[in-house]
Amino acid sequence: MYVTDLTHFLDKTGVIGPVKGPARAIAQFNVDVVAYASDVRPMVSPAPRCFKCKKRAIEAVRANDDAIVWRCPMCHTEGRISNWQGSFWDLRDRPPVPG
Repeated sequence: MYVTDLTHFLDKTGVIGPVKGPARAIAQFNVDVVAYASDVRPMVSPAPRCFKCKKRAIEAVRANDDAIVWRCPMCHTEGRISNWQGSFWDLRDRPPVPG
C-alpha cells in the first residue's frame, strides 16, 4: 500500500514540486486521484489510470477519516492519500453541473 501525504509533493505555493522524472509522475497521479475522488459532481471526469499497471482506471473513495483510499482492480495496487484538503485539487466546493 502506498501511503501518501499530498503536501510532501507540493511546493510553498501549493503546486506540484517535482518537475520531472518518477517523482513528478507519482505526484501527478496523486493529484489526479484527489481531484477525481473529491469532485462532488459524479461521473464528470474519468478516473485516472493506475500508475503501476497503466491498464485500468482506479477506484477511489473518501474514507471515514477523510483520507482518500484508492485501488486498482487489475493489479491490486492500492494507496491512501492524506492532507489533500484545501489543495488546488480539492474539488469539494465545486458547483454542481446544472441539469
